[in-house]
Amino acid sequence: MNFSKRILLAGGVIGLLSLIILAVLSIIQSQDKIIFKSVLFGDVITFLNFILGLLFIFFGINSPIKTFLISIFGGLVLRLSIMLVLVVVSLKFLEINEISFIFSLLFFYIFYAIIEIIYLNFSKK
Repeated sequence: MNFSKRILLAGGVIGLLSLIILAVLSIIQSQDKIIFKSVLFGDVITFLNFILGLLFIFFGINSPIKTFLISIFGGLVLRLSIMLVLVVVSLKFLEINEISFIFSLLFFYIFYAIIEIIYLNFSKK
């Protein structure tokens, strides 16, 4: 297994572990349940963004450069649009702590973007 696939696997495993840990903490924690739920929703939204990004990367990775760029940048526009809708709906209709939610979105988005960038840098074209 080459380095890029190991990075991708490690990022996915860390993402799934964080989802599981936050889900368990939001269920069993009696105090600060809203904060854990807010962080969990932020992680779920960015993890879905990460999965969609990987699908667009896998679609365009072995294509000509024009198709690759359309796949990456078109996918980015679509992913950010979906994220915007999910964030607005979450802030409007869910009982969450807005500050925890926004900062968890920021943290997990940067984490998953770094994983995607590392994967793209080290994948062979």
